[in-house]
Amino acid sequence: MIEWTLCKNCKKLLDSNQKSCPFCGSEVEVYHIDYLKNMLLKLTFSINALDNDILLSSCPEISNLKSEKVSLETVIIDDLFKWFSYLGLGDENISDNELEFINTLLDTSYSKDEILNLADAELNTNPPISFKYLDELDLFAQNWGMGNIGFSNSLYDCYSLFGKFFITVDNSLDEEVYEKYEAYIKTLKGSLNDYEPSSFSEMPTRIEQKAETNKESEESHSLDEYLNELNRLVGLEKVKKDVNSLINLVQIRKIRQERGIKQPPMSLHLVFSGNPGTGKTTVARLLSKIYHEIGILSKGHLIETDRSGLVGGYVGQTAIKTQEVIQNSIGGILFIDEAYSLASKSENDYGAEAIDTLLKAMEDHRDDLIVIVAGYPALMDNFLNSNPGLESRFNKFIYFDDYDSNELYKIFVLMCEDASLVLDKTAEEYVKQYFDKIYETRSKNFANGRFVRNFFEEVLTAQANRLAEKENISDEELNTLTYEDFLLEEE
Repeated sequence: MIEWTLCKNCKKLLDSNQKSCPFCGSEVEVYHIDYLKNMLLKLTFSINALDNDILLSSCPEISNLKSEKVSLETVIIDDLFKWFSYLGLGDENISDNELEFINTLLDTSYSKDEILNLADAELNTNPPISFKYLDELDLFAQNWGMGNIGFSNSLYDCYSLFGKFFITVDNSLDEEVYEKYEAYIKTLKGSLNDYEPSSFSEMPTRIEQKAETNKESEESHSLDEYLNELNRLVGLEKVKKDVNSLINLVQIRKIRQERGIKQPPMSLHLVFSGNPGTGKTTVARLLSKIYHEIGILSKGHLIETDRSGLVGGYVGQTAIKTQEVIQNSIGGILFIDEAYSLASKSENDYGAEAIDTLLKAMEDHRDDLIVIVAGYPALMDNFLNSNPGLESRFNKFIYFDDYDSNELYKIFVLMCEDASLVLDKTAEEYVKQYFDKIYETRSKNFANGRFVRNFFEEVLTAQANRLAEKENISDEELNTLTYEDFLLEEE
């Protein structure tokens, strides 16, 4: 039986061997083609429920259809057949799985030859005729006080969802077929007025969009405020200098461009190299906002992903995942953490496919997309040397040094202030000495800010264990970390 694996929560299409969603951690669920069939049956059942004398007299288009002894359900099935055939012939071949998909979903019994003979190589740019009839039904329902039933939108959901499942039914994907799918769905969506997609209409969404991507509710600031926020970051003096110089360069180029002055080409894509926890993502987020404020990026958002958000488990899936990431990143910055993991030398690895797709998109969207790749310095050098296209596009490097002991202490104090906590004198002295020792003995892959975060949380746990034994706890005790809390952490 044809089936797909999706996340129960975020509805992302996953590899069939995944037991939990790598994006949100939720359980996965197997969807069989029966799910799609029930979705179609639900739509046609609702349509048939309105097949009565009032409908025939109120909808001339539907009445004419009935006079020809053709049901609206038949028109819908016929249009869907054309849709699947169009996609199936995108690679000039109808596979066994595609044939089974069409016949099972539409309850037909076509052969491959029949599909080849009946299919159209191109679809009309106008919406299928079934949408015209469903628009009539929607208008009829509104005129008779039934509210906005949205038959036409429901059919769009079917086209969008069924099409995505259809082009992945063979566990592979032809890039040209995917482009045909995207172009037609975009045109179809544009023909619908005030369309609000259902939770499934854009499914499967295949990229990891971390908290950085949800910016609609984020308060907007001015350019000066973003620059001040950048310059107030703890440490990172060399990074701040490099970023400020880059911003100045971009601003002057923008002015020259606006005045029609010729200027040499310049790549804005960046390599952030350094150990984890050194503020790379934070700087990337601020840079996306700053570039938006000076008119380089149209949206100024940050999409953060890594290998798991780009690479699939079988041929073709990687192109889908990577293209989806790119589409969501246009107008902002795509931040790829641990990008070196894409440059695997294994023959069965699809990281190279993600790189090739990314390079093409960087060229296609060079005016409104910036890519930042990040990771350990030595590994990033290997990554850039793995593909000549990477070397030519990523020629600006910003190195993030480890925080020194004083900066680690400042980060810890800021975390305390955010939690309304203070250190008593003994604890304060202990923490300074502790970070001196940590910095001097740090490993080559020291986690920096992440290390401080983990240490802070362990101290909070130790304080909670100490205070839990008391009956009457004062506000001062709740808001104070003592030397004893750090000793507990050491044990």
